[in-house]
Amino acid sequence: MSARPRDVTAPGLADADALRRAREAIERDGWEAATMERLAAALGVSRMTLHRRGIRREDVLRALGALLEDDYRRALWPALTAAGSGAERLELALRALCEVTEENLALLAALDSAERDAIFHEPGERALTQEVFTAPLQALLRDGAADGTLAPEDVEETATVLFNLLAWTYRHLRLSHRWPPEQATAAVTRRALRSVAA
Repeated sequence: MSARPRDVTAPGLADADALRRAREAIERDGWEAATMERLAAALGVSRMTLHRRGIRREDVLRALGALLEDDYRRALWPALTAAGSGAERLELALRALCEVTEENLALLAALDSAERDAIFHEPGERALTQEVFTAPLQALLRDGAADGTLAPEDVEETATVLFNLLAWTYRHLRLSHRWPPEQATAAVTRRALRSVAA
């Protein structure tokens, strides 16, 4: 089940510009430094206003998570609707996944692993990546298996592995190794495609 704010329409969290300012503050200072006072300032309200509305740091994190879900959904949609084989469309999706990771690189770098887990992982012992992030990859893997261009073993597990392989390896190559986006995209996409090729 996808983690969502208790009330995404609460004033301050429904305002895209205010949420963008909160995101910029988190990207600049990191999640640990994102006190309620700093988040309130970024959202354009007082800390007491957030308190009266029942908005906590976790609600802001979930609102940002909902924005990330929308970003990923929007980025992968063209691959789902494109013409071509399952393998060709999966390559489009993997490249789009790198692009959307690039667009969110500063936010992902600012969050600690527990916060990223809250956004991306299903709860439980052997948690998979939330289906909202992997469903497009699952659909493309099934299409590729049907047309003979891909050979995934377990579609759900493979989609989780591909999502994490792409997103986190891309992020590491960009931030730690300082590879340019094109090089990181080509390297991770090529290896990911080989892992599921028929």
